[in-house]
Amino acid sequence: MKRTTLWFALAVCAIALTFAFLSRSSSSQSGQTPAHQATLHVSPSEAAVLRHGMPLQNNNGLIPPKSVYSGPLFQLSHDWPTAAPPPITGFPWQHAIGMKQITKQNAPAYVAALKDYVTQNARQFLFNYANWNAGAVGWYNEPWTGTIREAIHGTYPAGTFDASNFPNTGLRATFNTWTVSFYDKRAAYTLYKLWGSTAQNPNVQTANSQFPEGSVIVKVALFASATAGMPTNWWDVLNGTAVLPLYIDATDNNDPPSAPVVQPAYLAQFDIIVKDSLSSPKTGWVFSTLVYDLNAPGNDAWDKMVPLGAMWGNDPEVTIAGHTLMETWINPQAPAYSTMTLGFGGRLSGPNDGAQNAIAYGGQAYANVADSSCMSCHGPAEWDTAKHQMDSFILPGTLVAPNTPQTCGSNGQPDPNGIYICSPAPASPEWMRWFQSRPGTQPQDSAAVALDYDDIAAFKSLPLWWASMGPPGQPLPMTLLPSHVKRFNQYTGAPIKPPKP
Repeated sequence: MKRTTLWFALAVCAIALTFAFLSRSSSSQSGQTPAHQATLHVSPSEAAVLRHGMPLQNNNGLIPPKSVYSGPLFQLSHDWPTAAPPPITGFPWQHAIGMKQITKQNAPAYVAALKDYVTQNARQFLFNYANWNAGAVGWYNEPWTGTIREAIHGTYPAGTFDASNFPNTGLRATFNTWTVSFYDKRAAYTLYKLWGSTAQNPNVQTANSQFPEGSVIVKVALFASATAGMPTNWWDVLNGTAVLPLYIDATDNNDPPSAPVVQPAYLAQFDIIVKDSLSSPKTGWVFSTLVYDLNAPGNDAWDKMVPLGAMWGNDPEVTIAGHTLMETWINPQAPAYSTMTLGFGGRLSGPNDGAQNAIAYGGQAYANVADSSCMSCHGPAEWDTAKHQMDSFILPGTLVAPNTPQTCGSNGQPDPNGIYICSPAPASPEWMRWFQSRPGTQPQDSAAVALDYDDIAAFKSLPLWWASMGPPGQPLPMTLLPSHVKRFNQYTGAPIKPPKP
């Protein structure tokens, strides 16, 4: 991993949602809005149900003062549908491939139909944010991660990259990635089944975690400075893309962090995943990624978002890089920078996703090893209700604490302060546990409850819920950076220290 601490970079492969965080204070339990939350920009229904629709930072400077930003702020969309959506025979993306299974040959038509499905709302979010109302147009958010969210667009930090990750592309700065995701109305019904109307006591059962057919979840990925004073021409490959303001700390992965400022963030990646057991019967899902291509035809940045590829299985038989993948399609016309961060064996992974990591195995340490992919990262989406954790990590490796992998030093030996993930050998049987094409009802570990590839529930929302509502003094969720810990402690009353870098 480059220029980042382990827990920061490991956030990236999740379809990253950055939404409300619930206090375990007595006032939250009683349904009253605590005094320090009273001036937040939330609707009465948000205050009543989830207490706060955006981070609780108005008193400590993390909601931008009007002197630096006077535009709209993120509003949590959590009025999840309470009734199952009606069944539909033939979604547009299924019709695009003749109601058949997805293949490498028809994947381009499938991804094009998915892009068409989200285009109207994506344009409004990107280009008309003043009039963006997620719930009004049928898009919703997941609870409990407000402590890691910035206030303008609701994004959260998802990794740090530099020129070593994108060689010979003209990258002239180190940047952080920031992501925000939304569930459509069909997908959001599962949030209601899992969390109920208050999100206080999730009902974690396999049946409650399964998404209805046709559910769509999207992730917007933005690149912003990781160092003060990023030049305006920091990366030519993003010239002309959409630029959104974020209220972020440019050095959020440092301790102590600097004060947040409004910074431009550049659209680079847009993920669309869909529950589709007809097109993808082995896993029930299709993951697709769009990336910005300045040379693509079109009138604006959304027109220039082109497919990087699609993935509908983990190709468990393919263990050697360069062998033919049958469950991943990579667009041969995708811009060069976007193909530099593909996952294990060339499996789908975008420039935001962090599928290449620093790992150690066999007593040696290695940098930038492709050890993940979109579906292998989401495959361990599970929750052990007895241990209150995922039983497998999101990347190949062994857990030493809930959601925390064993790390190694540069000598390849276990070291709690190391930056290398102690990993099984690539392509070994243990490594390939992460690269199986399982249905979403089947957990990676038998003692856990399968969460239907919902990595965010498994890696973010449920750990933060338990850290807040469970016994105090638990290990800190990896999701939290040093700059988040003060917030977390303030609203939970839990004296938890940040993890060591």
